[in-house]
Amino acid sequence: MKFFLSFFYVSILLLFISCNNDIKPEKINLSHALSLVDSIQIEGRKISFIRIYSNYPDYHPVGAQNEGIACVDDVGRFMEVLEYEILNNGKKKLIPVARGMTEFLLYMSSDDGKWNNFIYKDGSINKKHKNSKAEFGWWGIRGLRGLAASYKIFQYSDEKLKNRIVSRIKDCDKFVRISQQEQPISILFKSAIDRTSELIIALAKLHNSGDFNYLNEIEIYSDYIMKRQYNNVNQPIDGMYFCWENIWHAWGNNQAYSLLEVYKINRDPKILKSVKLWADNFIPFFISKNFPRKIIVLSDNKYKIEIYPQIAYGLNSVYRGLSSLYNITKEQKYNNSAEKIFDWFLGGNSINQKMYDFNTGRCFDGISKDRLNRNSGAESTIECLLTMIKYQQNN
Repeated sequence: MKFFLSFFYVSILLLFISCNNDIKPEKINLSHALSLVDSIQIEGRKISFIRIYSNYPDYHPVGAQNEGIACVDDVGRFMEVLEYEILNNGKKKLIPVARGMTEFLLYMSSDDGKWNNFIYKDGSINKKHKNSKAEFGWWGIRGLRGLAASYKIFQYSDEKLKNRIVSRIKDCDKFVRISQQEQPISILFKSAIDRTSELIIALAKLHNSGDFNYLNEIEIYSDYIMKRQYNNVNQPIDGMYFCWENIWHAWGNNQAYSLLEVYKINRDPKILKSVKLWADNFIPFFISKNFPRKIIVLSDNKYKIEIYPQIAYGLNSVYRGLSSLYNITKEQKYNNSAEKIFDWFLGGNSINQKMYDFNTGRCFDGISKDRLNRNSGAESTIECLLTMIKYQQNN
Protein backbone atom coordinates (compact mmCIF):
# COMPACT_ATOMS: atom_id res chain seq x y z
CA MET A 1 0.00 0.00 0.00
CA LYS A 2 2.83 2.41 0.88
CA PHE A 3 4.48 1.69 -2.45
CA PHE A 4 1.19 2.31 -4.26
CA LEU A 5 0.67 5.65 -2.49
CA SER A 6 4.25 6.71 -3.20
CA PHE A 7 3.84 5.83 -6.85
CA PHE A 8 0.54 7.72 -6.92
CA TYR A 9 2.04 10.91 -5.50
CA VAL A 10 5.10 10.71 -7.75
CA SER A 11 2.76 10.31 -10.73
CA ILE A 12 0.80 13.38 -9.68
CA LEU A 13 4.04 15.35 -9.30
CA LEU A 14 5.25 14.35 -12.75
CA LEU A 15 1.88 15.28 -14.22
CA PHE A 16 2.13 18.67 -12.56
CA ILE A 17 5.59 19.22 -13.95
CA SER A 18 4.55 18.19 -17.44
CA CYS A 19 1.67 20.69 -17.40
CA ASN A 20 3.58 23.61 -15.97
CA ASN A 21 5.38 25.69 -18.60
CA ASP A 22 7.09 27.73 -15.88
CA ILE A 23 9.16 24.80 -14.68
CA LYS A 24 12.85 25.41 -15.44
CA PRO A 25 15.53 22.71 -15.80
CA GLU A 26 17.52 21.81 -12.70
CA LYS A 27 19.70 19.31 -14.53
CA ILE A 28 20.47 18.22 -18.06
CA ASN A 29 18.73 15.04 -19.18
CA LEU A 30 20.93 13.11 -21.61
CA SER A 31 18.72 10.01 -21.69
CA HIS A 32 17.42 10.42 -25.21
CA ALA A 33 20.71 11.71 -26.62
CA LEU A 34 22.59 8.74 -25.18
CA SER A 35 19.97 6.36 -26.58
CA LEU A 36 21.09 7.55 -30.01
CA VAL A 37 24.78 6.91 -29.34
CA ASP A 38 26.31 3.96 -31.16
CA SER A 39 29.82 2.59 -31.72
CA ILE A 40 31.80 0.45 -34.14
CA GLN A 41 35.38 -0.80 -34.33
CA ILE A 42 37.45 0.72 -37.13
CA GLU A 43 41.16 0.06 -37.56
CA GLY A 44 41.39 -1.20 -33.98
CA ARG A 45 39.76 1.89 -32.47
CA LYS A 46 36.30 2.32 -30.97
CA ILE A 47 34.50 4.98 -32.97
CA SER A 48 31.40 6.47 -31.33
CA PHE A 49 28.76 8.74 -32.82
CA ILE A 50 25.21 9.94 -32.36
CA ARG A 51 22.63 8.70 -34.85
CA ILE A 52 21.08 11.38 -37.05
CA TYR A 53 17.35 10.65 -36.89
CA SER A 54 14.91 9.34 -34.29
CA ASN A 55 11.25 9.13 -35.22
CA TYR A 56 7.97 9.08 -33.35
CA PRO A 57 6.50 7.00 -31.79
CA ASP A 58 9.22 4.54 -30.72
CA TYR A 59 12.19 6.93 -31.14
CA HIS A 60 14.55 4.22 -32.27
CA PRO A 61 17.50 5.65 -34.22
CA VAL A 62 17.15 5.51 -38.00
CA GLY A 63 19.53 6.21 -40.85
CA ALA A 64 19.22 8.78 -43.60
CA GLN A 65 18.83 7.66 -47.19
CA ASN A 66 21.86 8.61 -49.32
CA GLU A 67 23.57 10.14 -46.29
CA GLY A 68 24.41 7.57 -43.63
CA ILE A 69 23.79 6.97 -39.95
CA ALA A 70 25.82 9.75 -38.32
CA CYS A 71 27.62 12.97 -39.20
CA VAL A 72 30.35 15.32 -38.05
CA ASP A 73 27.78 18.15 -37.91
CA ASP A 74 26.05 16.46 -34.96
CA VAL A 75 29.01 14.88 -33.20
CA GLY A 76 30.92 18.17 -33.22
CA ARG A 77 28.12 19.92 -31.34
CA PHE A 78 27.39 16.99 -29.03
CA MET A 79 31.00 17.12 -27.86
CA GLU A 80 30.22 20.52 -26.32
CA VAL A 81 27.38 18.94 -24.34
CA LEU A 82 29.74 16.20 -23.14
CA GLU A 83 32.39 18.77 -22.28
CA TYR A 84 29.98 20.62 -20.01
CA GLU A 85 28.69 17.49 -18.32
CA ILE A 86 32.17 16.06 -17.74
CA LEU A 87 34.02 19.20 -16.68
CA ASN A 88 31.23 21.13 -14.93
CA ASN A 89 28.99 18.40 -13.56
CA GLY A 90 31.62 15.73 -12.94
CA LYS A 91 30.01 13.09 -15.17
CA LYS A 92 33.12 10.94 -15.50
CA LYS A 93 31.05 8.05 -16.87
CA LEU A 94 30.72 10.06 -20.08
CA ILE A 95 34.47 10.13 -20.72
CA PRO A 96 34.44 6.88 -22.79
CA VAL A 97 31.66 8.37 -24.95
CA ALA A 98 33.69 11.55 -25.42
CA ARG A 99 36.78 9.52 -26.30
CA GLY A 100 34.90 7.45 -28.87
CA MET A 101 33.42 10.57 -30.44
CA THR A 102 36.83 12.20 -30.56
CA GLU A 103 38.04 9.13 -32.46
CA PHE A 104 35.11 9.64 -34.84
CA LEU A 105 36.13 13.25 -35.50
CA LEU A 106 39.73 12.23 -36.12
CA TYR A 107 38.57 9.43 -38.43
CA MET A 108 36.37 11.76 -40.47
CA SER A 109 39.17 14.27 -41.06
CA SER A 110 42.57 14.04 -42.69
CA ASP A 111 45.99 15.61 -42.45
CA ASP A 112 45.20 17.95 -45.36
CA GLY A 113 42.73 19.74 -43.07
CA LYS A 114 39.67 18.55 -44.97
CA TRP A 115 36.66 16.75 -43.54
CA ASN A 116 33.93 14.41 -44.73
CA ASN A 117 30.59 14.54 -42.95
CA PHE A 118 28.59 11.29 -43.16
CA ILE A 119 29.48 7.74 -42.16
CA TYR A 120 27.71 4.59 -43.36
CA LYS A 121 26.54 1.72 -41.16
CA ASP A 122 29.55 -0.40 -42.16
CA GLY A 123 31.98 2.33 -41.04
CA SER A 124 32.90 3.53 -44.49
CA ILE A 125 32.87 7.27 -45.18
CA ASN A 126 30.33 8.80 -47.53
CA LYS A 127 32.50 10.75 -49.94
CA LYS A 128 29.91 11.33 -52.67
CA HIS A 129 27.01 13.18 -51.03
CA LYS A 130 27.13 16.93 -51.69
CA ASN A 131 27.13 17.56 -47.94
CA SER A 132 29.93 15.11 -47.26
CA LYS A 133 32.59 15.81 -49.85
CA ALA A 134 36.05 16.41 -48.41
CA GLU A 135 36.51 20.11 -47.68
CA PHE A 136 36.86 22.59 -44.86
CA GLY A 137 33.33 23.94 -44.85
CA TRP A 138 30.36 23.64 -42.53
CA TRP A 139 31.17 20.13 -41.30
CA GLY A 140 34.87 20.90 -41.03
CA ILE A 141 34.12 23.86 -38.78
CA ARG A 142 31.68 21.79 -36.72
CA GLY A 143 34.38 19.15 -36.44
CA LEU A 144 36.79 21.79 -35.19
CA ARG A 145 34.20 22.88 -32.60
CA GLY A 146 34.10 19.27 -31.46
CA LEU A 147 37.87 18.94 -31.30
CA ALA A 148 38.05 22.15 -29.26
CA ALA A 149 35.71 20.52 -26.75
CA SER A 150 37.73 17.29 -26.90
CA TYR A 151 40.89 19.21 -26.17
CA LYS A 152 39.34 20.75 -23.05
CA ILE A 153 38.24 17.31 -21.84
CA PHE A 154 41.50 15.45 -22.43
CA GLN A 155 44.23 18.10 -22.19
CA TYR A 156 45.31 16.96 -18.70
CA SER A 157 44.19 13.33 -18.66
CA ASP A 158 45.25 11.66 -21.92
CA GLU A 159 48.51 12.92 -23.39
CA LYS A 160 48.48 10.66 -26.46
CA LEU A 161 44.93 11.58 -27.45
CA LYS A 162 45.60 15.24 -26.70
CA ASN A 163 48.58 15.22 -29.08
CA ARG A 164 46.50 13.67 -31.84
CA ILE A 165 43.83 16.30 -31.31
CA VAL A 166 46.40 19.11 -31.46
CA SER A 167 47.89 17.66 -34.63
CA ARG A 168 44.51 17.64 -36.38
CA ILE A 169 43.71 21.17 -35.21
CA LYS A 170 47.00 22.35 -36.68
CA ASP A 171 46.16 20.54 -39.92
CA CYS A 172 43.16 22.87 -40.21
CA ASP A 173 45.27 25.99 -39.76
CA LYS A 174 45.81 26.30 -43.49
CA PHE A 175 42.12 27.14 -43.73
CA VAL A 176 41.94 29.15 -40.51
CA ARG A 177 45.10 31.22 -40.03
CA ILE A 178 44.92 34.61 -41.71
CA SER A 179 48.65 34.54 -42.42
CA GLN A 180 48.20 31.39 -44.52
CA GLN A 181 45.36 32.73 -46.66
CA GLU A 182 45.90 33.86 -50.23
CA GLN A 183 42.38 35.22 -50.67
CA PRO A 184 40.09 37.80 -49.04
CA ILE A 185 37.98 36.58 -46.14
CA SER A 186 34.79 37.26 -48.10
CA ILE A 187 35.93 34.75 -50.69
CA LEU A 188 37.23 32.32 -48.09
CA PHE A 189 33.79 32.10 -46.47
CA LYS A 190 31.78 32.67 -49.65
CA SER A 191 29.58 35.28 -47.90
CA ALA A 192 28.56 32.70 -45.27
CA ILE A 193 28.57 34.97 -42.24
CA ASP A 194 26.84 32.30 -40.15
CA ARG A 195 29.63 29.86 -40.90
CA THR A 196 32.18 32.48 -39.86
CA SER A 197 30.46 32.73 -36.48
CA GLU A 198 30.71 28.95 -36.05
CA LEU A 199 34.46 29.13 -36.65
CA ILE A 200 34.84 31.90 -34.09
CA ILE A 201 33.13 29.71 -31.47
CA ALA A 202 35.72 26.98 -32.06
CA LEU A 203 38.73 29.30 -32.16
CA ALA A 204 37.67 31.26 -29.08
CA LYS A 205 37.39 28.04 -27.07
CA LEU A 206 40.84 26.95 -28.20
CA HIS A 207 42.27 30.39 -27.48
CA ASN A 208 40.75 30.37 -23.99
CA SER A 209 42.52 27.10 -23.21
CA GLY A 210 45.76 29.08 -23.09
CA ASP A 211 47.58 26.69 -25.41
CA PHE A 212 46.57 28.30 -28.73
CA ASN A 213 46.73 31.88 -29.94
CA TYR A 214 43.95 32.73 -32.36
CA LEU A 215 43.45 36.33 -31.24
CA ASN A 216 44.31 37.80 -34.64
CA GLU A 217 41.92 35.45 -36.40
CA ILE A 218 38.93 35.90 -34.11
CA GLU A 219 39.28 39.67 -34.19
CA ILE A 220 39.45 39.82 -37.97
CA TYR A 221 36.55 37.38 -38.36
CA SER A 222 34.54 39.40 -35.83
CA ASP A 223 35.07 42.58 -37.83
CA TYR A 224 33.87 40.73 -40.91
CA ILE A 225 30.64 39.76 -39.14
CA MET A 226 30.01 43.27 -37.84
CA LYS A 227 30.41 44.68 -41.34
CA ARG A 228 27.54 42.43 -42.39
CA GLN A 229 25.15 43.87 -39.82
CA TYR A 230 22.07 45.50 -41.32
CA ASN A 231 21.96 49.22 -40.51
CA ASN A 232 18.82 51.18 -41.31
CA VAL A 233 17.16 53.06 -38.45
CA ASN A 234 14.00 53.37 -40.53
CA GLN A 235 13.49 49.61 -40.58
CA PRO A 236 12.48 47.40 -37.62
CA ILE A 237 15.13 44.84 -38.62
CA ASP A 238 17.87 47.38 -37.87
CA GLY A 239 20.77 45.55 -36.21
CA MET A 240 20.08 42.18 -37.80
CA TYR A 241 23.16 40.16 -38.78
CA PHE A 242 23.00 38.72 -42.26
CA CYS A 243 23.68 34.99 -42.48
CA TRP A 244 24.28 34.70 -46.20
CA GLU A 245 24.23 37.49 -48.77
CA ASN A 246 20.88 39.30 -48.30
CA ILE A 247 19.34 36.61 -46.09
CA TRP A 248 18.94 36.13 -42.35
CA HIS A 249 17.81 32.73 -41.12
CA ALA A 250 17.25 31.47 -37.61
CA TRP A 251 19.20 28.22 -37.81
CA GLY A 252 22.87 28.79 -37.00
CA ASN A 253 22.60 32.55 -36.53
CA ASN A 254 25.34 32.49 -33.89
CA GLN A 255 26.77 35.87 -34.83
CA ALA A 256 25.82 37.64 -31.59
CA TYR A 257 26.92 34.71 -29.43
CA SER A 258 30.25 34.34 -31.21
CA LEU A 259 30.95 38.07 -31.05
CA LEU A 260 30.41 38.05 -27.31
CA GLU A 261 32.80 35.11 -26.95
CA VAL A 262 35.40 37.39 -28.55
CA TYR A 263 34.32 40.34 -26.40
CA LYS A 264 35.04 38.29 -23.29
CA ILE A 265 38.61 37.94 -24.56
CA ASN A 266 39.44 41.42 -25.85
CA ARG A 267 36.74 43.68 -24.30
CA ASP A 268 36.43 45.59 -27.57
CA PRO A 269 33.63 48.16 -27.02
CA LYS A 270 32.55 48.13 -30.66
CA ILE A 271 31.60 44.46 -30.31
CA LEU A 272 29.34 45.18 -27.36
CA LYS A 273 27.83 48.14 -29.20
CA SER A 274 27.09 45.94 -32.21
CA VAL A 275 25.43 43.18 -30.20
CA LYS A 276 23.37 45.68 -28.19
CA LEU A 277 22.08 47.14 -31.46
CA TRP A 278 21.00 43.62 -32.43
CA ALA A 279 19.34 43.00 -29.07
CA ASP A 280 17.68 46.42 -28.75
CA ASN A 281 16.25 46.63 -32.25
CA PHE A 282 16.12 43.35 -34.12
CA ILE A 283 15.22 41.03 -31.25
CA PRO A 284 11.99 42.84 -30.24
CA PHE A 285 10.96 42.59 -33.90
CA PHE A 286 11.88 38.90 -33.99
CA ILE A 287 9.77 38.19 -30.91
CA SER A 288 6.83 40.31 -32.08
CA LYS A 289 6.70 38.43 -35.39
CA ASN A 290 6.46 35.03 -33.67
CA PHE A 291 10.08 33.88 -34.13
CA PRO A 292 10.38 33.89 -37.94
CA ARG A 293 12.70 31.36 -39.48
CA LYS A 294 13.84 33.50 -42.42
CA ILE A 295 14.03 37.14 -43.51
CA ILE A 296 15.01 38.19 -47.02
CA VAL A 297 16.03 41.81 -47.59
CA LEU A 298 14.98 43.04 -51.03
CA SER A 299 16.76 45.57 -53.23
CA ASP A 300 14.48 48.45 -52.19
CA ASN A 301 15.21 47.81 -48.47
CA LYS A 302 11.88 46.12 -48.04
CA TYR A 303 11.87 42.61 -46.69
CA LYS A 304 9.77 39.48 -46.63
CA ILE A 305 9.36 37.05 -43.77
CA GLU A 306 8.92 33.29 -43.56
CA ILE A 307 7.66 32.10 -40.17
CA TYR A 308 7.80 28.30 -40.44
CA PRO A 309 9.15 25.77 -39.86
CA GLN A 310 10.68 26.63 -36.49
CA ILE A 311 13.35 24.37 -34.99
CA ALA A 312 15.47 24.19 -31.84
CA TYR A 313 18.59 24.94 -33.87
CA GLY A 314 17.22 28.40 -34.66
CA LEU A 315 15.87 29.30 -31.22
CA ASN A 316 19.02 28.14 -29.42
CA SER A 317 21.19 30.39 -31.58
CA VAL A 318 19.16 33.46 -30.63
CA TYR A 319 18.86 32.44 -26.98
CA ARG A 320 22.57 31.96 -26.45
CA GLY A 321 23.32 35.39 -27.86
CA LEU A 322 20.79 37.11 -25.59
CA SER A 323 21.73 35.06 -22.56
CA SER A 324 25.42 35.89 -23.03
CA LEU A 325 24.61 39.57 -23.40
CA TYR A 326 22.67 39.53 -20.13
CA ASN A 327 25.50 37.66 -18.41
CA ILE A 328 27.94 40.40 -19.46
CA THR A 329 25.81 43.51 -18.95
CA LYS A 330 23.41 42.35 -16.21
CA GLU A 331 20.74 44.50 -17.90
CA GLN A 332 17.40 42.92 -17.09
CA LYS A 333 15.83 43.75 -20.45
CA TYR A 334 18.15 41.27 -22.16
CA ASN A 335 17.24 38.56 -19.67
CA ASN A 336 13.56 39.30 -20.29
CA SER A 337 14.06 38.82 -24.03
CA ALA A 338 16.09 35.66 -23.44
CA GLU A 339 13.29 34.24 -21.29
CA LYS A 340 10.77 34.81 -24.08
CA ILE A 341 12.97 32.82 -26.44
CA PHE A 342 13.51 30.10 -23.84
CA ASP A 343 9.76 29.79 -23.34
CA TRP A 344 9.46 28.55 -26.92
CA PHE A 345 10.82 25.25 -25.64
CA LEU A 346 8.32 25.21 -22.76
CA GLY A 347 5.22 25.82 -24.85
CA GLY A 348 5.41 29.54 -25.51
CA ASN A 349 5.06 29.07 -29.24
CA SER A 350 2.29 29.44 -31.82
CA ILE A 351 0.82 25.97 -31.21
CA ASN A 352 1.26 26.01 -27.41
CA GLN A 353 3.23 22.78 -27.44
CA LYS A 354 6.18 21.93 -25.24
CA MET A 355 9.19 21.22 -27.43
CA TYR A 356 11.35 19.76 -24.67
CA ASP A 357 10.42 16.90 -22.36
CA PHE A 358 12.44 17.11 -19.14
CA ASN A 359 11.58 13.53 -18.24
CA THR A 360 12.92 11.89 -21.42
CA GLY A 361 15.40 14.49 -22.69
CA ARG A 362 13.65 14.54 -26.06
CA CYS A 363 13.28 17.72 -28.06
CA PHE A 364 10.79 17.63 -30.90
CA ASP A 365 12.10 18.36 -34.38
CA GLY A 366 10.01 21.48 -34.97
CA ILE A 367 6.67 23.12 -35.57
CA SER A 368 4.78 24.39 -38.57
CA LYS A 369 1.80 26.73 -38.47
CA ASP A 370 -0.55 24.13 -37.05
CA ARG A 371 1.48 20.96 -36.58
CA LEU A 372 4.04 19.54 -34.19
CA ASN A 373 6.78 17.35 -35.65
CA ARG A 374 7.12 14.73 -32.93
CA ASN A 375 10.32 13.21 -34.28
CA SER A 376 13.37 13.88 -32.13
CA GLY A 377 16.60 13.68 -34.06
CA ALA A 378 20.16 14.36 -32.99
CA GLU A 379 20.34 18.00 -34.09
CA SER A 380 17.16 19.08 -32.30
CA THR A 381 18.15 17.17 -29.19
CA ILE A 382 21.67 18.59 -29.12
CA GLU A 383 20.64 22.18 -29.81
CA CYS A 384 18.02 21.94 -27.06
CA LEU A 385 20.58 20.55 -24.62
CA LEU A 386 22.92 23.44 -25.47
CA THR A 387 20.02 25.78 -24.65
CA MET A 388 19.47 24.10 -21.29
CA ILE A 389 23.18 24.30 -20.53
CA LYS A 390 23.22 28.02 -21.29
CA TYR A 391 20.18 28.48 -19.07
CA GLN A 392 21.94 26.72 -16.19
CA GLN A 393 25.06 28.84 -16.64
CA ASN A 394 23.05 32.03 -16.22
CA ASN A 395 20.78 30.90 -13.38
